[in-house]
Amino acid sequence: MRIFPLSFFQPFQICLRGICFFTLAVGSVLTTADEPYLNKPPEQWTEAEALQVLNDSPWARSIKTTLQDTQCDHEHPVYAGLFEEEMARRVDSMSPEHPAEVVKPDGAEYVVRLISLKPMQAAVERLMSLDEKWARYQGGYGLEPGSKPTNIAERWYNPADELWVAVTLKHPGPKQESFRDYAFEDRDGVVSFVVRHVFACAGVRTANGQIHAVTARMGVDNERKAYGIYLSFPRIVDGKPLITNRNEKLEFRLIASQRVFEATFYVNPSDLFDGTETIMHIPNTVDEPTPR
Repeated sequence: MRIFPLSFFQPFQICLRGICFFTLAVGSVLTTADEPYLNKPPEQWTEAEALQVLNDSPWARSIKTTLQDTQCDHEHPVYAGLFEEEMARRVDSMSPEHPAEVVKPDGAEYVVRLISLKPMQAAVERLMSLDEKWARYQGGYGLEPGSKPTNIAERWYNPADELWVAVTLKHPGPKQESFRDYAFEDRDGVVSFVVRHVFACAGVRTANGQIHAVTARMGVDNERKAYGIYLSFPRIVDGKPLITNRNEKLEFRLIASQRVFEATFYVNPSDLFDGTETIMHIPNTVDEPTPR
């Protein structure tokens, strides 16, 4: 396993072997009248345009959480039908029941990013080429071209061929409330991720199928404040690619203590990593363009 410096990452409930990204090449992308910058090569993006790719684009959505009345577990996963009923009952019987609570929206704003795509990585590289202040974006995973592909049955997870989604805190709520209050816990200076059944309660789906999360990590800054949740999902489900069509609609959903994080992306097969990447950058903040 090869990991580039990334001091703000701490692992939890994770089984990663063969961590294996980076490219400035962008394939065909979804373009609209509101996104003319996507018709330009990444090396011509301005700082504002590169940040828009990372924060408000087909691959990045600004959201606020909604609420659901019930707890999430294997019998009641993020998407119906993710697990066989017998297996779900057996797994849930091994952990104590937690009745639903009366919860309130956290009032915070988040950006949900599909980071394991060429356009997103190109935006990071463009920012770092424009100003050294963006060097803080250089952290991430080292990837190894030619590594063994993800195999769930063998519990082998290769980040180079997975879909990675980052949930990053943009602004806390009016009373500073956020997922820090219910998704993380600080015990004697050690921050832990405490979302129950995280792998059953995080999923992606397209018209071709759906899959639960298989790995997860969190981001914590030097002041021991959590700022991000990072989840990965296989790109192949039941032997079929999740993304096969141009502008494939990809839905993401995470349930954390009855708070629901949802985002919809649009992805082309050409946007996906092609196996030649050597690093996957993971931006740890949501930033505005430099004032002019």
